[in-house]
Amino acid sequence: MILLALTTAAVHAGEPATVSPTPQITPAHESSGWEFTTALYAPLMGLEGEIGVAGLAPSHVDVPFDDILDNLDAGLSGAFEAKKDRWSITVDAIWLKLSAAANPIASSYVRFSQDQVMASLSVGYEIYGSESTSLDLVVGAALNSIDVDLDLFTPNLPVTTRSASGSQEWIDPFVGLRFTQRLGDRWSIFANGTYGGFDVSSDEYWQALAGIGYRLTDSTSIALAYRIISVDYHQGGFVYDAETSGPNLGLIIRF
Repeated sequence: MILLALTTAAVHAGEPATVSPTPQITPAHESSGWEFTTALYAPLMGLEGEIGVAGLAPSHVDVPFDDILDNLDAGLSGAFEAKKDRWSITVDAIWLKLSAAANPIASSYVRFSQDQVMASLSVGYEIYGSESTSLDLVVGAALNSIDVDLDLFTPNLPVTTRSASGSQEWIDPFVGLRFTQRLGDRWSIFANGTYGGFDVSSDEYWQALAGIGYRLTDSTSIALAYRIISVDYHQGGFVYDAETSGPNLGLIIRF
């Protein structure tokens, strides 16, 4: 599920003899000890779906990623990976603070603000590896922590203003696959898909990502990917059935 674990393949795109689960590709019989990779990336991700808290019916929220700079109050994202031989451990986190307004029905106005942390911890194992291709099986858990404030204005009704707030934290297990293919000395492509939830917390949780990486130096690369995170969660009066999606531009450093 992690952008970092896939895009770091670009760091070593020009090293034909190297290998490892994801960032770098190495023969299965070789061991290079522990290697570490960190990434900082800009998640220009929009939000669309049904969001509601106790006291207010769910409202449709649509914040497209091309308008995100107008609606993003604050944000920070990054990832870290430790790997050895076929195994990898990856931590990924996104913090987004959004505010927006919408007209869900005629003669109404909704003001929405959300403070959200999405984080995951996963373990990966390379089930296939060659000099140019890597395929990993991953299992892990994803944390969602959300604070939501909704204000509904209905000037044509007796009660013109209603406000409600709510917060929830939950963890979803997931399984998935991630794939990397090196293209020449500097370029690589990657794709990743995970599925989870399984009614443990969310009814459904899934994530998909695909992109391209370019190696700048022996230890640094850049990557551009498109990422979708979908969550369908209901708990009492709290509803979060939404997709967060958009491009991710990352700088990856190996040490």
